[in-house]
Amino acid sequence: MAQLSDFPDEIIRHVLHFVSAEDNLRIFQLASRRLHNIANEPLLWRTYCLRCFHFWDARHNLEKKLKARASSVGWKDLWLKRRRTNFRVERWLDGIVRTTRGQARRVAAICELGLDVKDYLLDQRYIDDSDEYVLAKKYWAQATLDSLHRGLAVEVWFSYQGRLNSREHLDAALGAFDMFVLHDQDHDLNYIARTLDQYAIQYITEHPHSKRFNTRDKAINLMRWLRLKNYIGAEFPISEYRNLQYCLIGHVLSEREHASLPLVAAAIFVCVAQRLGINAACLNFPGHAYVSVEPPAGEDLDGELVWSNKRPTALHRMYIDPFTSDHEVPIEHLRAKLVEHGWESDDDSASFQPSPVPIIVQRMAKNLKASWAEVYTLPENDPKIISTGRLRTGVPLRNLNTAKYAAMWADLMTKDPATFRWSDSLSRLLAECSQHWSEDLWILEKYLSPVYEAYDSFLKRQPMAMDDRVGWQHVPDIIRMMNNLDNRGSTACHRRYTEDIQRSVHYKIGQVFRHKRYGYVGVINGWRSKNMMLPDPHTVSHEDARVEGGRFDMYSEMGYGRRPTDKIFYTCVRPAYCRLRIAQENVEIITDPAEIPEELFIAAGRFFKRFDRESCRFVSNIKEYYPDD
Repeated sequence: MAQLSDFPDEIIRHVLHFVSAEDNLRIFQLASRRLHNIANEPLLWRTYCLRCFHFWDARHNLEKKLKARASSVGWKDLWLKRRRTNFRVERWLDGIVRTTRGQARRVAAICELGLDVKDYLLDQRYIDDSDEYVLAKKYWAQATLDSLHRGLAVEVWFSYQGRLNSREHLDAALGAFDMFVLHDQDHDLNYIARTLDQYAIQYITEHPHSKRFNTRDKAINLMRWLRLKNYIGAEFPISEYRNLQYCLIGHVLSEREHASLPLVAAAIFVCVAQRLGINAACLNFPGHAYVSVEPPAGEDLDGELVWSNKRPTALHRMYIDPFTSDHEVPIEHLRAKLVEHGWESDDDSASFQPSPVPIIVQRMAKNLKASWAEVYTLPENDPKIISTGRLRTGVPLRNLNTAKYAAMWADLMTKDPATFRWSDSLSRLLAECSQHWSEDLWILEKYLSPVYEAYDSFLKRQPMAMDDRVGWQHVPDIIRMMNNLDNRGSTACHRRYTEDIQRSVHYKIGQVFRHKRYGYVGVINGWRSKNMMLPDPHTVSHEDARVEGGRFDMYSEMGYGRRPTDKIFYTCVRPAYCRLRIAQENVEIITDPAEIPEELFIAAGRFFKRFDRESCRFVSNIKEYYPDD
């Protein structure tokens, strides 16, 4: 009977490609010296690396390694390093789900490893339902991955500090908004760059002689090609103008119809044009998105030689509208539009100048805020909310709240901190982060703190400047507060020691209910009895308090002299909220699991281990706060 050692090396190498890397390490390479040498060949471990790990942090410089000879790269060592990284992430994630103390610190440790952790975190989607912490692990793996994505997005915007006039990397700057709502989807920054590269390659392939065209013909030909391919300019009902799916460049590129806002269409044209060597840029024009195109130095738009080193003016540029037209837009038309808006229409107007990328980012941030504001006052079950916030994944209302959060970050990261207006949205961002995105503490420390220090230095240089920054306008204080909340022990709420609590607080942590008045379904994750305050993790925001209809006092709810009341309140989790307050008389307990929306099981993982179908109750993972429930 033939033995493995009887086969030639080529056959054994082929067989090893069907053996897992783990089995190779544990069994195969230990069989003999010959098999050990074959099982450790660099080309095999290169295959293992690419098969086992799809996402790689930039520090590995993977593209360069792939182009090098396999023998010149330590592929096995790299695989082992990635494997050890997974073990570290597993340990940290286990700590996150087992105790509320140090959660933000552990999330930060995972996120600092970059994209190397993404494979492991995505794999947690398929964790077995028999796991004791199945809901908690799924939730915190996704929450950590989302925080990593947000950190990568903020890093892109942060990179414009010190170069706010840059016109580079528009695709990444707008794609950063996609990262806030990416979740487990594929259209990340790399996808956006690859897709735009493919557009440029496809255009060159279909127009091999386009390099001979003058600048005017290049721009018009490219615009018509993009519109013909339906990559830009797809129409949609005006009633859907504020829909998130039309605001996000990654989402637009990945959709079959490619419908988008005019600003996104203009950005797609600019990004492809720049890849083809055309000097194009978006305009910060009121009311609509236009693109300016400039000829190379020493030429005019028609390819004629000119002997002038002067900077091009409005008369020397061409203007196009990639969203609505196949033709060049006359400058007279733009002047008339400016007059309609009451703006200056002379050729030196800023509206005719190519806009830096940070300005375009701020404009997109305004669009996202407008999308959120349009539906904020509507009832939660209004179809307008669902259509406006619907993406491939995520709860629509949660997507809108996340988009607003992204806009806050974009505003602060792409503006000059050496101005008095820089801090206009600072307090709102800090309050939003501390109340709803506490896992982003590491982003505050890494990216907001340096910009705030520049703002602080600016203020100190001002004569007679009054420094009245307190509370939500003082970044170091908020970071210190969030760190203290993350590190300190829990304040427990006991039932067993107080007869009044046992008698008056009717419901327990983990029970599922329907609101008697509004009809929504939630799960209880906190309570307070008469003359008792909620633990810090269960404080509620102004928006959450309004849903219940109660009077809101920010200082009362945030812990600054919180006043107890005689009313029994609960906090609850819903698909789009994790800090909602509800009065006891509005609770109607649900006993049928079929009545629980699927999205609630995802959101509940922040506070619960798993779901017990027999009792129709979520199993508490916050015993540190409520040990008797």
